[in-house]
Amino acid sequence: MDFKNCKRCGKIHYGRGPICKACEEKDEEVFQIVRTFLKENPNCPMTVVSKETGVSVKVIERFLRDGRLEITEGIADYLRCLKCGKPIKVGKYCKECSNEVNKEMKSIYNNVTKKSDSDDAKKSGAKMHLKRISEK
Repeated sequence: MDFKNCKRCGKIHYGRGPICKACEEKDEEVFQIVRTFLKENPNCPMTVVSKETGVSVKVIERFLRDGRLEITEGIADYLRCLKCGKPIKVGKYCKECSNEVNKEMKSIYNNVTKKSDSDDAKKSGAKMHLKRISEK
């Protein structure tokens, strides 16, 4: 773990995540406000949720993209797959694109590990270097 700047407030922190503990706690408080409101008002449009809770649409969308919230039927067309544009309820990709992205990532990983394995095999081959001693 290294020291890094918090992506939200800019303060230096020591931890695993991209944001500091104080911002994580603030984030959790805001999330609970939105979650509670949505439990009581499940089919509210995003703008109403934002207006009533005081939480920006951008933050609510982040909760959706991170998988912390799921869109209800009333506002199902708000979130779209980042790859194909199909309406989704949670996350960044629809199921089909998610499977495709995972397949692509596995293929890239396999290509990299194969190359790495062949490079290691070349490096680990037994070699002997002889120093010639010149005769006098």
